[in-house]
Amino acid sequence: MLQKSNALVPSIYPGSVYKFADLDKYEEAILNPREEFIYARDGHPNAVITANEITKLHNSDWGIVTGSGMGAISAVFMGLLSSGSRIIAGKRLYGRTLKILEKDFTRFGVQCNIVDECNLNELKSALSTPASILFIETITNPTLRVPNLKEISLLTKKNKTHLVVDNTFATPLLCKPLDHGADIVIESLTKIMCGHSDVTMGYVGGNQGQENIIKAVKDLGFYASPFDCWLISRSLETLQLRLNQSCKNAFELANWLKTSHKEIRVDFPGLQNHEDFEISLKQFGNFPGHLIAVEIPKGRAGVNKFLQAAINVPFCPSLGHSSTSVSHSWSTSHRQLTSDQKIELKITEGLLRVSVGHEPIDQIISSFDKGLRAVQQF
Repeated sequence: MLQKSNALVPSIYPGSVYKFADLDKYEEAILNPREEFIYARDGHPNAVITANEITKLHNSDWGIVTGSGMGAISAVFMGLLSSGSRIIAGKRLYGRTLKILEKDFTRFGVQCNIVDECNLNELKSALSTPASILFIETITNPTLRVPNLKEISLLTKKNKTHLVVDNTFATPLLCKPLDHGADIVIESLTKIMCGHSDVTMGYVGGNQGQENIIKAVKDLGFYASPFDCWLISRSLETLQLRLNQSCKNAFELANWLKTSHKEIRVDFPGLQNHEDFEISLKQFGNFPGHLIAVEIPKGRAGVNKFLQAAINVPFCPSLGHSSTSVSHSWSTSHRQLTSDQKIELKITEGLLRVSVGHEPIDQIISSFDKGLRAVQQF
């Protein structure tokens, strides 16, 4: 037993079950689930440590971690919806979120209405009919539109609808949706909050819905493992440094693309020609995230030529790694949608979602220049 020193970092508590001196002590633990641990599916020290850290970042009343971002989303739906409930969802949501809303939850009698989350008149019209949830993203995937959280929250409060916001692209360092009027916030910790592509985890917290959502996480087995929680706590120590540099790099890359390759479509909320620039400036400041959408000429063939030439910019179906990567939304995040649905959302076969890392910006620009020149010569 250490007498004069303690570990600088939290320990890992891998135990799956906890022991009790007698039945009376066990019954006391049952009555005080927030103070005692019984079975790791229902809670463990590392989950509490990590959830508390993120809850503090979000100025949230409560929070809990899950085994994935989709686990967090599913826990919200399972906790707040029932047969006959109506949910309103932004049309630009992550493809799998749209899939479970339109195809899975409707099997259980949940009504789902898809709306343009950036059109306040359309939202107002949709909310005129009672709804349990309005679900949107802070920055949409993958075309990087920015819904006006303040105005939307006024509408949901007036109509007594839970405003649930997936904040994965922003993180609580760029935006705290609860401060803008949201009721519940979700994070896929797998992405830049982890930053090393070695954890799959999610988080949900807020100012409402605590009892039912936490019950869903525990009853349905959505909890995260001790080791993954420990890794996320490690990553949170460097999040500010990593995110700041990645955001600065994204800003420089977007501006370089607009000046050096003017013929290419570039979606980035920090560009003055972006349709949500003013909203983005109010919600995020000058550096609205580390993601850019770039439409590579010549469609799928052009994307392949770009990837083959830009060898330091790998293709992988995720985001938030320490170094820059790209994802092909047509084939990955929105694969479940029809071709017509993708085109309506401005997702083309040439569109790449760029997750900008924190390596030197000149290396990133050099890789993109090689890739785009190869496409031009193709």
